[in-house]
Amino acid sequence: MKKRNLICLLLIAVSIAVFCGYQVVTRLAEDSAPPQISDSQELLEVSILEPRSALLQGLTARDKRDGDVTSSLVVESVRLLDSDGTASVICAAFDRAGNVAKLERQVRYSDYESPRFTLDAPLMTTQGVAYDVLSNIGAVDMVDGDITHRVRATTLSEVSTTSLGEHDIEFRVTNSLGDTAELVVPMEVYLAGSYQAKLELTDYLVYLPQGSAFNAQSYLDCYVFGGSDVSLKNGMPENYSLRTTGVVDTNTPGVYTVSYKVTYTREGVNAVSYSGYSRLIVVVEG
Repeated sequence: MKKRNLICLLLIAVSIAVFCGYQVVTRLAEDSAPPQISDSQELLEVSILEPRSALLQGLTARDKRDGDVTSSLVVESVRLLDSDGTASVICAAFDRAGNVAKLERQVRYSDYESPRFTLDAPLMTTQGVAYDVLSNIGAVDMVDGDITHRVRATTLSEVSTTSLGEHDIEFRVTNSLGDTAELVVPMEVYLAGSYQAKLELTDYLVYLPQGSAFNAQSYLDCYVFGGSDVSLKNGMPENYSLRTTGVVDTNTPGVYTVSYKVTYTREGVNAVSYSGYSRLIVVVEG
């Protein structure tokens, strides 16, 4: 009986030893080492228009067990570091065991431009009328396309924006790379009944490179009054006059405002004049 118990204990001990040994061998056999990612380029330069996969150029990945795993490389995230287009890119590679390796590299978008604002109508309203400053503002981006829904506005004026005069409004928008564009422009509140006609421009917000030419009249489109449109693209028709205020210095980066007033004068015994008014925002980029 004692001999049988001894044999049972011995078998149990052997079983435990075998099990423990199996666990050790299994753990040693497991692949826990991630692949190694190599970068052959110091600073990769690509176009912002190229696919995201272009950011992987010059990268290779190898795993001790699986060999070449370059095909597993993916772009995990992109974060813009500077408005000149320099960005931080996090890349990742995987092996068959699910081990992950990551590498951060810098790339430069050779043709990158920060988000730009658009304006569908002049930033102006009559006194006493509720006005949504976001109603005509938009934004476009080279990476994300239309990002109008991301535009935010802040009133910088210390007085009510319903009072006569100009009130500075700050617009901000951020693209998916983390690049934030800001624009501070004046909103004008004028007295109701000041103008009888509508003056339309071809643009209400333009971006110009530093040192470029600027011709205020080239942005005139048409004068609308009494249900008829009079084209102003080829100059002032007879009995029409133009007055512009505001100077744009394209040699100095900044934000400028040009005001337009076009007046039609009906001659004769009952001579009368009708005016239309509009504004153009000009952003001179450095």
